[in-house]
Amino acid sequence: MLNRDHFLDYFDDEKLRNKNCLRNYKDRRVVYFEKIGGEKYYIKKYVPHKQKKRAIAFGLRRDMAEHYEFISKKLEKLGIPHVRPKLIAINRKSFFKRESILVTMDGGEPIGELSDLSQRRELLVKFFDYFIIMCKNGIYPTDYNFGGALLKDRELYLIDFDPYRTKLFLTKKFKSYVIHKLERRAYLDVKREKEFEDFLRGQVKRVREELGW
Repeated sequence: MLNRDHFLDYFDDEKLRNKNCLRNYKDRRVVYFEKIGGEKYYIKKYVPHKQKKRAIAFGLRRDMAEHYEFISKKLEKLGIPHVRPKLIAINRKSFFKRESILVTMDGGEPIGELSDLSQRRELLVKFFDYFIIMCKNGIYPTDYNFGGALLKDRELYLIDFDPYRTKLFLTKKFKSYVIHKLERRAYLDVKREKEFEDFLRGQVKRVREELGW
């Protein structure tokens, strides 16, 4: 059982100085790591700014920690393995100002650390299968990349749902945007060996065909 009060220390600026910070994205998303009772925990802290802050305050957008939990419940229904939230907490400082934390447990090793395509091929087919399943069920990852997947016990687990979106109505423009982002993150943003790049191009083509986009 998690001690909720322990993780509320991540809202205390003084106590944060002694925390193990792994990544800091302009103080808007900060990722911490902590080991408790032999278990590894990752704590992501969100501090919305400007338009995002106002949109959340007026109920036009979900808080990012709550959004992770929202997407997790949808993935659970679809049977897609993913790293589930262990705890979320929100600290409302005023009507507009807030911060939130998302606590997850260690979900495995990044699939990008596998040494070659022969090891990755089966996993990456599944990676694109998950993308197709999500899109067919109203979940649209707008930054789907290999950094958002982990391998544990030979199973692929999705993480990082910040850029996952849901829509009731799809425009042609939005479909093109989702596919464009998939292409960029799959093979256009990173130089890869030709065999690997050809494989990824084939997978994106398969995604287009199965979705009819």
